[in-house]
Amino acid sequence: MDGQVDLGAMEREAYRAYWSDGIVDIYLGLSLLFMGVMWTWPNGLSAVAGVLPAILVTPMLAGRKRFVEARLGHVEWRPTRRGWELRNQLLLLAAGVVLFLLAVVVYTTVVPDGSGDGRIAPGILAWLLALLSLGLAILLDARRMLLYAAVLAVGGMVVVSLEAEPGWPMLAAGIVAAIVGLAMLRRFVARYPVIDRP
Repeated sequence: MDGQVDLGAMEREAYRAYWSDGIVDIYLGLSLLFMGVMWTWPNGLSAVAGVLPAILVTPMLAGRKRFVEARLGHVEWRPTRRGWELRNQLLLLAAGVVLFLLAVVVYTTVVPDGSGDGRIAPGILAWLLALLSLGLAILLDARRMLLYAAVLAVGGMVVVSLEAEPGWPMLAAGIVAAIVGLAMLRRFVARYPVIDRP
């Protein structure tokens, strides 16, 4: 086995580097901050909380690709990884939309009736977003997403126990994700300067 190249391991390392720029984390942080503000706003703007993050995801990914390729060059994954990545992205996008709509429906139908079950309603959205963060951790092979999931999960428990507004866990996780993303972006730019093209 000495001297043999493990192409799978090399590709995994390249894949981690490709997603180590922090831009997705910054996007996630800003999205969570926006959603948190909408869910804590006094006049009840929760219905539009998911609009901006949904609109910005495509331009963010396109801009991120250009930014990363200017530093790492064009990356061509093996067909198996490309298929795996595309399938997981579609599943994650669909899961995100379904989870958000489910959270809005559950929150708006459980809270007004004043039943005992309404006590857990403020934590539902945070817990669903925590599941989405776990999905991102798997998709991007990014353990840092587990931190965001933990902040959302614990935040959900806190707002339930304090009977607080459901937006607070999103604000907390958004701040953490934005800080981590900015630190990663700074390190990425320092580590990978722009490639001079002839």
